[in-house]
Amino acid sequence: MKKIILSLLTFFTTLCVSAEEADQFDVYLLIGQSNMAGRGELEANDTTDIIEGVWLLDSVGKPVPAVAPLNKFSTVRKDIKLQGYNPGVEFSRIMHKRNGRPVLLVVNARGGSHIRQWQPGGRSGYFDEAVRRTRQAQEFGNLRAILWHQGETDIQKKTPDYANMFHTMISSLRKELDSDSTPVILGQTGRWNWADLNDIDRFNDSVIPMTAKLVPNASYVTNQRLKRRYKDNERDPHFGREAQQELGKRYADAVTPLVDSVYIAKFRGDRQAAISFTFDDGDEDHATLVAPELEKRGFRGTFWVIASITDNGGDAKRPRAKWSQLRKMAQNGHEISNHSFSHGKLVLMNREQIEREVAMNDSAIEHNVGIKPVTFCYPFNATTPLVKEIASRGRVGTRLYQTAVGQEHNKSTIESLDKWLKNVMTTGDWSVTMTHGINNGYDKWNEPEILWELLDKVKCHEDSIWVDTFKEIAAYQEERDNTTISMKSADRGILITTDCRLDKQLFNVPVTIVVKGDWSGKVVKASRSGEFLPLTVSPDRILIEVIPSDEPVMLTIG
Repeated sequence: MKKIILSLLTFFTTLCVSAEEADQFDVYLLIGQSNMAGRGELEANDTTDIIEGVWLLDSVGKPVPAVAPLNKFSTVRKDIKLQGYNPGVEFSRIMHKRNGRPVLLVVNARGGSHIRQWQPGGRSGYFDEAVRRTRQAQEFGNLRAILWHQGETDIQKKTPDYANMFHTMISSLRKELDSDSTPVILGQTGRWNWADLNDIDRFNDSVIPMTAKLVPNASYVTNQRLKRRYKDNERDPHFGREAQQELGKRYADAVTPLVDSVYIAKFRGDRQAAISFTFDDGDEDHATLVAPELEKRGFRGTFWVIASITDNGGDAKRPRAKWSQLRKMAQNGHEISNHSFSHGKLVLMNREQIEREVAMNDSAIEHNVGIKPVTFCYPFNATTPLVKEIASRGRVGTRLYQTAVGQEHNKSTIESLDKWLKNVMTTGDWSVTMTHGINNGYDKWNEPEILWELLDKVKCHEDSIWVDTFKEIAAYQEERDNTTISMKSADRGILITTDCRLDKQLFNVPVTIVVKGDWSGKVVKASRSGEFLPLTVSPDRILIEVIPSDEPVMLTIG
């Protein structure tokens, strides 16, 4: 019955696409092999819930409301039973939320395909079908970008000259679609033992960047932290559901500045990367050593505390910060946040026990520090859907990934930290560090000077790296992905609207709006409700710092 209702809804909604509305779609072509087709786990509601504002080109070339699996209408796909969650779901959802425009996806991927099969005129017909179906979609809108994820087969076959073959394919595809400058975004493959790791790394770290450099208006998204679907099967090259969601977000981050004239920058100040320095367990040397070192460089950190241990002060081997010290740190701008009341194994607790662990720590921190935590750090970095659901309530984010920085166990060195920092800048990632003890405690430092030297090096790159608390960056990212931003001409200049769908009491950090254009020699001012806003003007863009709200921003041009 549910399928019948969905079919009727799809049918009647399709009829509502008028000729006037048809050319309003932002069209995206998604092609490649199985990870683009989608092999992530599907949940029951995925196959029934329509993705708001997103349409899918069906088998007869008409837009229908998008419902997973998105590769079901592919004319070159494998069996329908193989089609699962793909990056297009999160990509299209985010794109629509960011600019408010309707999205039309052409998903025509083929599992197991290699680059030779995607060459123009090939016997497989993959190229020709991509062209034919995209032309159908272009009757309803404009092709905005091509998303490509492929290469697993070519890694295994050790295909030579991949970059030139990709260049030939994209050049021909753009020509056939009368879209010479359409952006192309490639994706790196998964990094685990589904093939020889040296071959995988060579493809991801050399071939993909070289390909993106060879093809005009192309870039790529990374495989950082993306996990495989099957924990017990390293030979399977497929991303799991959560990895596909993150991959889709990365595609959206790459596409947004290429297709929109006004958007919220990935990071504050339009920086290329971000770092949150976080410290676990509330050690005393976090107050006596870490906080002062951060402050010397103008940085602020996040300190996850355990109230039951803070209350008793720890012991001689591992003294903990006092509440008075933590309160002073908070007054100096550091974030003091929740690491559970007892640091017990939440994954083994029932709902009532988990809720008590979270709530008691919130209350203790708010009472003693004066600020209620709005982030959470999982004890032992372990979580389950239930733990995540409870810990995420009323928060801007929880720490779901981290880079361990320490010497006793993680063996951090100047060289390893230099490599990490370079990787942060190369990938454009938000890196969240995890440090425990400095002079005492878990993973303590034999040479704390190495950590302070790292802070100095990050300081040297502060024009490119945004360093802030976990709370600030987590809230920024949520606001970015849940704010629809648009602009229109007004009597005195340009009116920019920022429609944020989040709780404004919880999400209220400033974001950076980017307005692209030729601003050379122009005098520009930005204001909201008569008050001027922080503004940076460069020849090709304007940066405006503002908290998303119902009040529009007026950009006046002199």
